[in-house]
Amino acid sequence: MDGSRWERLAPLTGVAFAVLAVVGNLLQGTPPDFVDDPQKIVAFYTDNPDAIALGMNMALISLVFLVWFLGSLRRTLLAAEGGDGRLTAVAFGGGLIVTAMLMAGFAFNALGALRADEDGTIAPEVAVVLQDGSSILQGLAATMAMVALFAATAIVTIRFRALPTWLGWASVLLAVIGLIGPISWTLLLVFPLWVLATSIVLYQRQPAPATVDAAT
Repeated sequence: MDGSRWERLAPLTGVAFAVLAVVGNLLQGTPPDFVDDPQKIVAFYTDNPDAIALGMNMALISLVFLVWFLGSLRRTLLAAEGGDGRLTAVAFGGGLIVTAMLMAGFAFNALGALRADEDGTIAPEVAVVLQDGSSILQGLAATMAMVALFAATAIVTIRFRALPTWLGWASVLLAVIGLIGPISWTLLLVFPLWVLATSIVLYQRQPAPATVDAAT
């Protein structure tokens, strides 16, 4: 497969992210609620260490594909916005921060499972720090960065038609949800779907290979 065909497939890395992230998080089972009883958190890690470690490993791998997807999104937004691409830079930067916060959150969770598997148990205070830390990194820090990604993508889409208008307004809605504290965490559930939809749109909006070859 030549380089141009790999380039055409690049946006579909968003599909790979969505699949791996969702499957990885499902494998770990249902995590405890934020600031849940310490003994429940201990039981979560000691009862399912292998499943949690495997799931978090898959989730961490998914973030490699997320960065690749962000590169494709950046190229499309910049081509539409033109100029110095200020809004595109905000969207891309927000996406990278999302990636970093999710990576830290997944790693915290994996660490709890690995420690429980190694020792056969885990101290309640350690389990609480790791689980609550994972929750806050994903449910608060990552979602705030998602607001920047969604908002900047929405503006470039609505103003410059970088992506379909419906996706722009959907991104506006998600950005607003992210600013409402009690429900901002729900972006974690929607984010893989947004990446999946955007990934497919980016792929479909590319010129067909024959058109590229003819133009060359």
